[in-house]
Amino acid sequence: MGTMLQEHGEVLVYGIIGVMVVFMICLVCENQWKEITPEYKTAVSKDNSTFIHENENKYPVIEADEIIYAGYQTENFQCKDFIKARDCNGKDISEKVQIFGTIDTFRRGIYPLKCMVVDDNQLACTKYIHVIVE
Repeated sequence: MGTMLQEHGEVLVYGIIGVMVVFMICLVCENQWKEITPEYKTAVSKDNSTFIHENENKYPVIEADEIIYAGYQTENFQCKDFIKARDCNGKDISEKVQIFGTIDTFRRGIYPLKCMVVDDNQLACTKYIHVIVE
């Protein structure tokens, strides 16, 4: 033990002094951490359940299956027939649905579509759908 202290005593003393300095800085700055930390990092909510609860029934909703099947070589396939939308009051706003993407029923495959609707309050809802032509 005596040999270890002779060889490494200085390092141990500096290590202990360093730990004490860090501890004292933490004690002095304890209340200031809250002032310099952004508010969003100190929020206690770990998920968005509060946001969902506060905003439920305020946004429009697109009601559609995530996968729609279309018959191969179907000439009159309209994907709008499978997509419905309603606003926060339950009013049907299906005519306002915008569909981005194309479907070729004469070629088998999977076609991604982006459906978006904006209600009278300028609130939007987006849903991604895949149409499978088989």
